[in-house]
Amino acid sequence: MVLYVDDEVAQDLAQGNDLSTALPHAVAEEVNWGSPERPLLHRIKSACFVWESGGSSGPPPSLPLLALSVLAATRMTSSDGMLKSNFYGRWVQLFGEESGTYRANRLKSAFEDVAAMWEQLDQWLDSTGGLCGTSTVSTDEHYWKIGYPISQALVRGSDREILTRFFAATRLRPNNPGQVSGRELLRRLRVWTAGRDRRLSPRLMDELANAGDSGDTLIVSLLKRLADEWDGRLHEPEHEHRRRALGLRLVVADRGKRLEWLAESVAELPETEVSLLPDGRTFKLQQDYANTYSGLESLHPSAQQLSHGVRLGGKNLVIEWAPQDVVLLRKHPHLGDWVSTEYFEPGDQHWLLVADSAVSEVRAMVGALGGRTIRETPSPVPGWKLFKGVRAVNGTAFTRTLDQGGKHTHVLEPQIRQHTKLSGGLRIAPEYRAGAGVVGHYLRHAAPDLLLPPGTSPDRKVDVVLDGRTESLRTDPRVPFPLWVVPLEEGEHTVGTALSSQTFTVHDGLHEGLPPQTGTLGYPCDGTARGEPLETEDSQTAIRGAYAPESIRLPRTVVLRCTVLEAMLITPDGDVRKIAQNSPPAWMTSRLPEGARGPCLEVQVPAGYVWLIYRTPSRWSVRPLLEAVDIPAPSPSPGAFAWTYAVLSAAQRSQLPAWQDYVAAAEAIAGKRNNR
Repeated sequence: MVLYVDDEVAQDLAQGNDLSTALPHAVAEEVNWGSPERPLLHRIKSACFVWESGGSSGPPPSLPLLALSVLAATRMTSSDGMLKSNFYGRWVQLFGEESGTYRANRLKSAFEDVAAMWEQLDQWLDSTGGLCGTSTVSTDEHYWKIGYPISQALVRGSDREILTRFFAATRLRPNNPGQVSGRELLRRLRVWTAGRDRRLSPRLMDELANAGDSGDTLIVSLLKRLADEWDGRLHEPEHEHRRRALGLRLVVADRGKRLEWLAESVAELPETEVSLLPDGRTFKLQQDYANTYSGLESLHPSAQQLSHGVRLGGKNLVIEWAPQDVVLLRKHPHLGDWVSTEYFEPGDQHWLLVADSAVSEVRAMVGALGGRTIRETPSPVPGWKLFKGVRAVNGTAFTRTLDQGGKHTHVLEPQIRQHTKLSGGLRIAPEYRAGAGVVGHYLRHAAPDLLLPPGTSPDRKVDVVLDGRTESLRTDPRVPFPLWVVPLEEGEHTVGTALSSQTFTVHDGLHEGLPPQTGTLGYPCDGTARGEPLETEDSQTAIRGAYAPESIRLPRTVVLRCTVLEAMLITPDGDVRKIAQNSPPAWMTSRLPEGARGPCLEVQVPAGYVWLIYRTPSRWSVRPLLEAVDIPAPSPSPGAFAWTYAVLSAAQRSQLPAWQDYVAAAEAIAGKRNNR
């Protein structure tokens, strides 16, 4: 039994019982200010004496006073000139008194009687034999009086501030529109605090360690309520609770050769400024592609930042990277790079960025998953390694690894779902139609895996509905069910439970037979392929392909999944090549449902071009086509006016020093032209 009361609980109690008087005022009316010769809490003490003398029937009459002391404990935070350890300051404040006054000192002295009432409540709960719950009232020798209410304050004011940072770090949206469950929030909070001191109160940390996995615990309901009420701002009384909060993401790009920082944008802040704490460097952020901010390109991730954290703060926004020894990454659906994430998807490929101190433990952990060989490579940051191709393909091995536990097993924990979800599979094309209700288009016989919510029945079975047919399955909610084992016809299918479902399509592929002008050499096979290539007939079963020698280099391809109105490639010496938006090829539109392919600009970059400049319906943008150190200095001719127009159109869209050199060169040309 936990007697937990915060401002929201007190308000709900008043509204639910049609009470016109708030809890602090109701308790204050029982305080004896008129008779100095009697104890301050004389009335409540007398009522408790009568209650105990009469057989202790029902709960003690001190409960409102004790609840008020818990309310004071939940308000303990560093604000209003008080430290987060100042319980008595909050206790006096609830009675409308100022610290240091005669009445405040009497309230503080009277707390010895409050402590005695806590002990009385603890004894009464024990005497009922658990009928009214098991007592969790406790204290310590040093702060024995105020320890009682603090033991019941699961979430203190200082915790609320830190929890808003946790919500931001775990990518929770304001007011929790995705309805992330309390159990999932508890799992993420355990991961977030694993091995790190996040400065949460000891009481809350104890609850995280001891809370069960059922969904009906107090801490689970508290986290869910706080998440649903969170407006996306930090709990900062000194900043009037006005600053929005984001979790900084880590990007591993160029096949593991480069690290970048990524910040998802806030719709209400299309442009803002933040400074790196504590060195003060300022970054101008602007909303960019895939709901992300541009402007952090010059902030290069370092071993120090990964291990000790990064905090960027401004007037309206705070962005933070919480330090960790093992970073879980999954491919971003729009950016195409590997981006840090907060939960493991068993059916998907993952990368792990691991500090050297954790490599041996992680190597053993991922090795126990079975399946394909996991590649271990150096990372761009000294002291860290990359594990590529981490995937749970063996359900038995996966559950065994999780159940065995370990220092870093938390990074492999899947999210606790309330709804069904599709994962993995061989996707032919994503779904771009707004409101179509289709999550994706897959190759037949390579359908995605089905992730199910946990079963609520005693046998843990889940009723799965596929195209109207129901089957009861007993599955581990952490392990996906492979839909590829079910024979599916071409077309649209709906799968899920009675409460949630997903619609997807399967197709036999984008080509039927061999593409035109395919060669005739191949490896004939009838169960086993030949060891050497031979002439084969079109109707013969064979493995066909091509070998490209290392001397042949394919042109670099850049893909932008957005509507592009205008695009140009530029060279250092003033050449400009205009690029047009691509139309879906006929062979693709003939095989996919109408509208399945969204807007896309796909550019094959010829040698010598170093920047892509493009305009969307909202703004101009620029993207480097080489590493910044490899981009040559600009050397345009004095008459390169088309080149100048292209550069100046996106002049403010990148803070890279190499780009600023191009902007300076373009401004010089524009200035000469205007002076003519």
